Amino acid sequence: MNSISYWLYLCLILRASSACKNEKEDITVTKIIQNSGLNEGPHWDHQSQKLFFVDIFNQKIFSFDPATGTTRSVYIANGPVGVAIPVYNELNTFIVGTGTDFALVNWNSNEDNTSATVEVKATVDKGKTNTRWNDGKVDSSGRFWGGTMGPEINSVVTPNQGTFYSIDSDFIPKVQISPVSISNGLTWSLLDDTLYYIDSPTYQIAAYDYDPHSGGISNKRIIFDLQKNNIPGLPDGMTIDSDGNLWVAVYNGARVIQINPVTKELIRTVHLPTSKVTSVTFGGPLLDTLYVTTSGLGPIEMKNEAMYAGGIFAIKNLGVHGLLPNLFRTNV
Repeated sequence: MNSISYWLYLCLILRASSACKNEKEDITVTKIIQNSGLNEGPHWDHQSQKLFFVDIFNQKIFSFDPATGTTRSVYIANGPVGVAIPVYNELNTFIVGTGTDFALVNWNSNEDNTSATVEVKATVDKGKTNTRWNDGKVDSSGRFWGGTMGPEINSVVTPNQGTFYSIDSDFIPKVQISPVSISNGLTWSLLDDTLYYIDSPTYQIAAYDYDPHSGGISNKRIIFDLQKNNIPGLPDGMTIDSDGNLWVAVYNGARVIQINPVTKELIRTVHLPTSKVTSVTFGGPLLDTLYVTTSGLGPIEMKNEAMYAGGIFAIKNLGVHGLLPNLFRTNV
């Protein structure tokens, strides 16, 4: 651990404040929302300037407006909500992975709602029991990519029960990788020729050659292994910055790591005051704020963690910018 990260770690753990400044790099880590569930899937919507994320087992989609500090939510009755992404050019419409359904959901994110209009367009993992959507994103062609995971019993996920899919505007799921255990973070390279993908229990970040036109992937290789780099925890959600470096949430690791996928080197570690870090995305008008989701479920493992577990955090002054996320297209 370098001196900067160590100072930030001590500051976050030992102080009662929810925000802490790094004197050398001026990095700030601030809890902006307290939500005790299993929060995942952060997505910055540039048009509305809002952050969207999901609370999986409470079956909710949330919106957060940084300008007003307002949080709104909607309940989805179909099952656990693993991912929600706005649909291009369709107001108040999202594609949502709920249970094993892939659905269109209509919701005005300026309102709190106890229900929403849900139109199921496809169902995956047919013939399997108790799997669910866990994470997903959209590629440059407007195509959805996401995966499922197996049932969890006593905090242990049944291995090799999930599948990684792509879904185009025809709403027909296409199997891309099978089996997987906990389908998680994914993003694409700046040249749009590489897909980076995480199956969490492997402790690895994999890269595939990627064709944005056909949606084909091939030539798997490993570009980073957490265990080999002595990083505790599991790789979870992931995003990429405008320099082409990956940012990875480390579940049970109390940190976010920045990785150069070309040199396969760890660039930087930013520690958080709670262990179960689930996902990351860049947001804000300049895409220079890293939003981080965490889980409030399970045992507390760190000093003072109770006041932070399940929080949504904003990390600022990292000196990097993200990219605009893609939106699902129904009319390609």
